[in-house]
Amino acid sequence: MTRRVAPVVLLVCVLAGAVFSQPERTAKVLVLVGGLYHDYDNLPRIATQRLHEQLKSKVDVSFTITTDVAALRAEELSKYNALMINVCEQTPVTPEERQGLLEAVRNGLPVVALHCTFWSFQDWPEFKKMLGAFVPGHGHFGTFCLKRSSSDPQLLPGIPDRFELTDEPYIVNERDPADNVLINTCESVQGRPGTEPEVWTKVYEKGRIFAMTFGHDSQAQDDPNYQKLLADGLLWALGRTEN
Repeated sequence: MTRRVAPVVLLVCVLAGAVFSQPERTAKVLVLVGGLYHDYDNLPRIATQRLHEQLKSKVDVSFTITTDVAALRAEELSKYNALMINVCEQTPVTPEERQGLLEAVRNGLPVVALHCTFWSFQDWPEFKKMLGAFVPGHGHFGTFCLKRSSSDPQLLPGIPDRFELTDEPYIVNERDPADNVLINTCESVQGRPGTEPEVWTKVYEKGRIFAMTFGHDSQAQDDPNYQKLLADGLLWALGRTEN
């Protein structure tokens, strides 16, 4: 399979004159996207612009968007404060790239993992372990009910106890018992026993992982609950919820 080419860079800058003087008020986030079945051209650009607007009063975030899996190498990841990954592919990942990501997260690099990422890189067992679960598929696309499973004040302020979303309800296997499940489906998916976790957090050694299965298309990403969860999840992963 042909390797990805040079990254496309999107730097979202603060408004003129609104430069923060303290280093802790800034963050550089690498956004790895790409693969099948989804819009990885327009939606990542829109999502990062929206995140910048939502978070600018708390932290000045600059985003670099790339489709190059080679960005997982240690020397590349060392340039960033967090990784956001939203891929849907089985692109081969080299030993250097695998080691680069795992060591970075073990040493404290935060990760925000989204949607089809939990299906990706299936020949990499430690990737699944890092994320806290594996997704083999999903139920029928449509509107379904979700419910809060946690009262975590850092991650769920303003999220209703129950709400609906139009998306793909994911089937979630290989769940890490250490996952802190925040949101479940209200009902079984595809006749499976119990409900399915759709948003969770975990800690992989020193690295914080925020996991959210939503976000298939613009309709899902335009949903206010999706946007709130993503913004708060990134803040939590960065350790900035106190700001």
